[in-house]
Amino acid sequence: MLTLASHVRLAPGTRLQHDKVRERWVLLGPERMLIVDEMARLILERSRGLSIAELCGQLACEFDAPPATVEADVLALFATMSEKGFLRHD
Repeated sequence: MLTLASHVRLAPGTRLQHDKVRERWVLLGPERMLIVDEMARLILERSRGLSIAELCGQLACEFDAPPATVEADVLALFATMSEKGFLRHD
């Protein structure tokens, strides 16, 4: 179960890269692709080595946003990416 204490990482065979043809950031996995917006890219890049709670705390401070809102949004994003097979978590 994905919680604030979880750490996320890209699933095996998945990578975040800029698609020059589409001029967008994408998550590429085996036989699938997910277009990500700039905020999702930022969250993925900053998540390395941090728990979701640590990541959300940093984002809430940086963007002067309510921590509960940031936590809900990040958990929803990671849950969707996990369900689609792009992320793993512990």
